[in-house]
Order: sequence, then C-alpha cells, then structure tokens
Amino acid sequence: MANLTEQTIEVQLAAISVSSYNARKNLEAGSEDAGLNELAQSISKVGLINPPSVRNCGDGTYEVVAGQRRVLACQKLGWVTIPAYIRDWSDDTALGASLVENLQRADMHPLDKARGLDALSKRLGSERAAANSTGLSVQTVKKYISLLALPESLRSKLGTGDGPTGIGAMAELVKQFGDDEDVLLEAWVKLEGFKGGLAQRILSESGGDLDQLEDLRQRALDGSFQLEQCGSSLRTCPWIKDLPEMTRKEIFALLG
Repeated sequence: MANLTEQTIEVQLAAISVSSYNARKNLEAGSEDAGLNELAQSISKVGLINPPSVRNCGDGTYEVVAGQRRVLACQKLGWVTIPAYIRDWSDDTALGASLVENLQRADMHPLDKARGLDALSKRLGSERAAANSTGLSVQTVKKYISLLALPESLRSKLGTGDGPTGIGAMAELVKQFGDDEDVLLEAWVKLEGFKGGLAQRILSESGGDLDQLEDLRQRALDGSFQLEQCGSSLRTCPWIKDLPEMTRKEIFALLG
C-alpha cells in the first residue's frame, strides 16, 4: 500500500463520511460482544488508541476507509474532531485496506466479507489477485464469494456466531446444490439442527443429491458419524466416555 504515513492530523468529524470502499456495512454483526456503545465507553476511558484511516476527497471532506466504528463511537461521545491517518490511496487500495483490516475480525458479517472480496476480485481481475491482495487463500476467497448465491431467506441465517464452520456449511450448500432457491431451501431444511462442521460433511458427501442427503441426515441422527470418530477404542471414545457407567457397560457388552 502506497504512501503510508504514521502522522495523524485532527479532522472535523462532521467532514468525515463512510467511504463506498469500506467493506464493512453491517455494524450490528458481532455487537453481542462489543457494540458501538461499549466501544464509545472504552474510548472515553482510555482514549482513541488506534486512529482511523481516511482519504482526502479534495473538497475539505474525507472518507473513512478503515475505522468506521471508531468514527461513529467518537460521534456518540460528542467529539468535534478526531485524530486520523490521511492516506493517499487509490480505489483498489482503499478497498483492499478495508478488507485486510476487517477480514480477520470475528465480528465482521460474512456477507460484508463476501461482497468486499467479490468487488475486489472484479476490480483486480481474478479471485487469485484478490487472494494475493488480502493474504487469504484462493479457496477462502471462493468460499466467501459463493455465499452471494444464497437466497435472502438463507442469507438471514448467516452471522458471526457460528464462526468458520457455519460459513463453510453455507458455502458447501451452494457448491453442492447450485443457486436454485427451492432446492437450496429444501436441502437446508434437512440440515437444521446440525452444527456447522457436521452439516458441511453431510453436504459434501451428498454430492448434490437430495435423496442421498436425506440418507446422510438419518445416519447423522443415528450417531453414525460420531461413532466413526471413536477409532479403535470405544473406551476412549469422546462420544461414549461421558455416558453413565451402566450405559457404557451395556454398550461394551453389546458390541463385544
């Protein structure tokens, strides 16, 4: 990234707007852990440790590219000015910088990451170029972008709470069943109640066949997948060892 400076200047908060290249759109994602009010309280106590990065629009106004929540939190506090890094960034660099800042954060909504990576891929010409720009793997870039094929009814189920496994399951759903909304919904209904990692495995093994998906769902409900993880010793199996003593003895007797 070109022309990075460690110097900050005081910028009028009223002169700052959110850049269209800021990858973070959903400010509610992750707010169960630290919302804007909590961030504002933290800044009021310890100050603004990490100033936001802004671009000069050339007309006395600025765009915040990285640090949108910090700007909004300072507005809540009634600040008039805020220290900010002034960056001389191109559009591509601004988008890349916003993504890099936010991609490793658990509280950035998956769809924001998906839209940002999709936009960056189109600007740079390929998903590989976007991966190189952000330090992500090509596979990860493809996984996030695939989320954009989800119908709105399933997009609403995406969030930060399930972490990578939930995102992986949704991406696998698109990979196996395409972008037909009815088919996607029918497939996902069969998986409701399963955690992300297990849901992703069921989808992967289904090969995009709804009948096969139903068979795999029944196997999962029967506990077959869990028992496969026991290895050669039932006595150390994580799915059995926590059962009551009498139940364990009965299982060992039945299985010989």
